[in-house]
Amino acid sequence: MKKLHEKLKSYKHYESIKFALKNILHDSLTNTEFEDRWKEMLEKYELQSNDWLRGLYDERRRWVPSFVKGSFWAGMSTTQRSESMNAFFDDHVNSKTTLKQFVEQYENALMTKVEKENQADYMSSSANIRCSTHYFM
Repeated sequence: MKKLHEKLKSYKHYESIKFALKNILHDSLTNTEFEDRWKEMLEKYELQSNDWLRGLYDERRRWVPSFVKGSFWAGMSTTQRSESMNAFFDDHVNSKTTLKQFVEQYENALMTKVEKENQADYMSSSANIRCSTHYFM
């Protein structure tokens, strides 16, 4: 949604479109409600031919709150998840990486991540936590 202004500023009803989009995204409780409201917005503002909005709609299962609400993201937004994945790969691949190298590096990155998670699990389950109150546990 960061590109909203850039992609839709030329429309006469830009402010109304922006308001409608935010409401559709954050107030739609179900996938069906989102899809119905999205269709209404496209028709109301004659946006059916907008390629950017079509692309967003095609990817809705990956970023729209009503579609991803069943997934645990520890409070991270879609942008934060994307940035997290970019950082995850930054140390392992670059623009000259071949597909074979990418797959190998991806496996290495996953193994490293699993090892760190296993170590963190062990530390959290075996460490003694000091009680910071005077109440007994």
